[in-house]
Amino acid sequence: MSSVATYIRDLDPRLKLGVALILGPVLWKVDFSAVIVSLVGLLFLVWPLAVEQPVGAKMVRSLMVFVVFWVAIKMVLDAVSGVPVEFIVMDGAQLGARLVALVLLGLCLALSSSSRAIGLAISWVLRPFIGRERAWRAALSLALMVHFLPLCLEALARIREVASRRCLGSGFRVRFLVVPAALMRNLSQKTWNQTMAIACRGLDTAEAWEADFTWTLRETITLLVSVCLISGLFFL
Repeated sequence: MSSVATYIRDLDPRLKLGVALILGPVLWKVDFSAVIVSLVGLLFLVWPLAVEQPVGAKMVRSLMVFVVFWVAIKMVLDAVSGVPVEFIVMDGAQLGARLVALVLLGLCLALSSSSRAIGLAISWVLRPFIGRERAWRAALSLALMVHFLPLCLEALARIREVASRRCLGSGFRVRFLVVPAALMRNLSQKTWNQTMAIACRGLDTAEAWEADFTWTLRETITLLVSVCLISGLFFL
């Protein structure tokens, strides 16, 4: 698993970003069987990256709970609307599988690339279309958004663990009030820390987002394999 994680991390961020942007919409167009195959493949890529994080496994479980919550809402609304039971189960399973695949795809990108690497890739792509000044601002914004995804999940996992140890015997209502409040306070502190870090490191200038990427034979082979695999999803 360590070799898989190392290989994914060493890939060019432009390649990973491009594959993610293509595979995301494809997951909503292909059949259910292709989604299941994609889900298994993405899980094989995400799990080695997650287990190396302090609370990586809990991050994945938290996202799965999020998916189950939205699937349950859809199934309840379908049931209230009078949809037959067999269609409720089928549609719920398809929505859940597609959402899980998308979540794993986002996690794979966030855990395998630093926020700065993703920002440099975005700046490299946008610069010819919107100019140098706008490109680095958009890159910084999107990089911070991607960076906060694992931070939010990690903070949520740690807060839930602390609440389970300190709030012994408390019911669901108490945790429902305590955990979100603690999470918001924790994230507000992280936002201030990130702002100071950006200013101290000089990342609020266009020069800091000048990309210097190197495309190798490994990226070319990975790109060809990815294109073949994504194309093959339409034939499953």
